[in-house]
Amino acid sequence: MSKTCPHCGAEINDEAVRCYACQKWLTPEAEQADKPAGFLETLLFAWFLGGFGIHRFYTGNIATGAAQLLTLGGCGIWSYIDFILICFNKFKDGKGRPLRDYNQNTGITIFVISLIPLGLILFLLFILGLATALAGANS
Repeated sequence: MSKTCPHCGAEINDEAVRCYACQKWLTPEAEQADKPAGFLETLLFAWFLGGFGIHRFYTGNIATGAAQLLTLGGCGIWSYIDFILICFNKFKDGKGRPLRDYNQNTGITIFVISLIPLGLILFLLFILGLATALAGANS
């Protein structure tokens, strides 16, 4: 037995959940299950748990998520690069699709805000290095 696709009229199998001709989902449940990962969720996972690769697991990039978990996000560098890619909508899910519901204003704003703690860390390292140099010069 067969039925026709409501989108394109192609003949499809009775048990089909997706039309092979037009690639559209036949039920709302199947369509909802195939949506790409959300932008804001991925961004928050990358910021708070990026060192553990949780954002990679969430988006379906399991192998690279495991690699980030084992290397603690490439010592933080790899996870911060992922964070930047997410902010500018260059990060893809496990199926190669861009993230759902991307908002450019939010991405750029969060990226700029993320520079504040990075600048503070670099400033503190500079002060520490300066204090060490001065202490060595006084000895």
